[in-house]
Amino acid sequence: MYCDFRYRRGEARVRAGRHAAAHRDFATAARAGHTEAQYRLGQNYNVGRGCMRSGGEALRWFERAARSGHVEAQFELGVLLLADRDLAWCTGPSARWAAAAAERGSRLAELAFPGGVTLKQDNARAYHWLSKAAQAGKPEAQANLGWLLLKGIGCEADRASARRWLSAAAERDISQAAFGLAEFYGASDQPDHDPALSRQWLRRAADLGNPSAAFNLGRALLQVPEPDSAQAERYLAVAAEKKHPEAAFELAVLRLARVASETELEPVLNLLRASAKADHAGAAFLLGEIFSRGDRIRPDLREAAQWYRRAADAGHVQAQFQIGCFYARGEGLPQDLAHAARYFALSAARGHAIGALNAGIFYETGQGVPSDLAEAARWLRVAADQGVPQAQVRLGTLLASGRVRSEDAEVGRTLLEQAAAQNSAEAELALAQMLLGEDDDGTMPRAVELLASAAGKHNLTAAELLLTRFKPNELTPHALQSALAALEASASAGVTAAMTSLAAELLSGRHLPPDRVRAERLLLDASARGSAAAQFALGVFYCQRNAAPEDVSLGLKHYVAAAEAGHPLAQYNAGVMYLNGVGTTADPDTAARLLVAAAEQGLPNAIRLLENINPSAGDGRLREATHA
Repeated sequence: MYCDFRYRRGEARVRAGRHAAAHRDFATAARAGHTEAQYRLGQNYNVGRGCMRSGGEALRWFERAARSGHVEAQFELGVLLLADRDLAWCTGPSARWAAAAAERGSRLAELAFPGGVTLKQDNARAYHWLSKAAQAGKPEAQANLGWLLLKGIGCEADRASARRWLSAAAERDISQAAFGLAEFYGASDQPDHDPALSRQWLRRAADLGNPSAAFNLGRALLQVPEPDSAQAERYLAVAAEKKHPEAAFELAVLRLARVASETELEPVLNLLRASAKADHAGAAFLLGEIFSRGDRIRPDLREAAQWYRRAADAGHVQAQFQIGCFYARGEGLPQDLAHAARYFALSAARGHAIGALNAGIFYETGQGVPSDLAEAARWLRVAADQGVPQAQVRLGTLLASGRVRSEDAEVGRTLLEQAAAQNSAEAELALAQMLLGEDDDGTMPRAVELLASAAGKHNLTAAELLLTRFKPNELTPHALQSALAALEASASAGVTAAMTSLAAELLSGRHLPPDRVRAERLLLDASARGSAAAQFALGVFYCQRNAAPEDVSLGLKHYVAAAEAGHPLAQYNAGVMYLNGVGTTADPDTAARLLVAAAEQGLPNAIRLLENINPSAGDGRLREATHA
């Protein structure tokens, strides 16, 4: 009678909102063997009502009530046993203390939590308790038991018994049971397969509000020959409202196609956010895409980076590549080459070709990671095997150089040949440079042919090599035409290096008829675009022309502009002119500053001149510059 009194007082205190006091009453009654109090105590510990949350204690009290025949406790216990339970669930807020006690070898945690500090999934015990609750007539337990029998979880699979229990629960409008029957009749490898009956039960489960059934039905309605988009959207919305992440994603994608403005986009974004926060990698990636591209919304790279990172950490390969690019460029978050290298490698490990190329480049150049040529070769090979020409070129060049131990240099040349066969200008250039390095007259025609092909694809380096490395009589008409055409095209596109090289050709008359007027115009245009090389060339041009009194001064002006941009020869020439008063009043201080700047870049003439002017100047940083 006393136990029953404490239990009833606990109930009254719950109604009055005095949960802590009610918990004490339930605990007193439960310890004395009151079954309903034991069940209520398990509920309290399960949710932390009136006490500290402790899944382990909840499990212990549910089991005591279940052993006394309490049907609800049997059901709760069976469900809990279907999954692993970690330290945090079992011990609640005391998890940190329990973990520390265990590390010290103390048994205090075990004494404080008699139900245990962790729980391993136990399907056999779950089946046992759910069977008891099902036999006692609890429909939710019948539905769970039907699923276990259908899947053979914790017991031998028994389709006949599964259908019996699922049907019994479905008669009581348990949506999970109706969904189970849909799967039962939908099994195409079973003799009782019945697609029509499966669809009927699926719709019944969805109409009862089962989120998985509503999601499956919504998708099915979109995949038939004559899709019913309106009904599909209705069922997906039902599932999404019940926090089904995949349904929220599918519904967002469906509605995104109809969105025309930022105002209409916001509800779609909310669906995607809900799905992404439930660890749906595809939803997080789509959010990253929307915010990064500014798709019907103002671009927001910070938010894009946040969602790309979330998707990447959930294993989305393209997101891993994208967040790698964001870290590499410092877009939406601070630049971090170590993180960039890590995410490129993660995407590469899942087969992303460009991610593998980038990972290889990072390891080859030591960006964000210690330089490791073997690791670079490994990732470059992943990309090269997928036919990425840039990877074939880089890997081929790396292997052919002999810098990777245990690798055959001939394999490198083979890779370059493969990439060249795919019309890769970079591969053709690399092969040609390899042949030129062999200094074999027999390979020169092949080198010219490769360079001409690369120049024909507007490769500026190949064009410049043809025009500077070979004499006019060593070039075929096709090679010469390809090189000049590449220079012209690049110069027309505003490439300052091409404008400067074309001007040099027009001034030398080596491969083109001389045209000093056009050469000057090209150099002025390139220098206006910030080219130090063009400024230097203009300095040479005006000083050598010397057709008017102001030409030398004009030449000095351009030398100084190039010198300020760090051009060592311009620093030297301007320094000599200030030293000797050519084109300006002699200024030893300015001359010394310019000559020192050139010497610090290792220009031998500047170092020797400074040593002749002041022998002690060869010490200190000038000596370091000479060694450099």
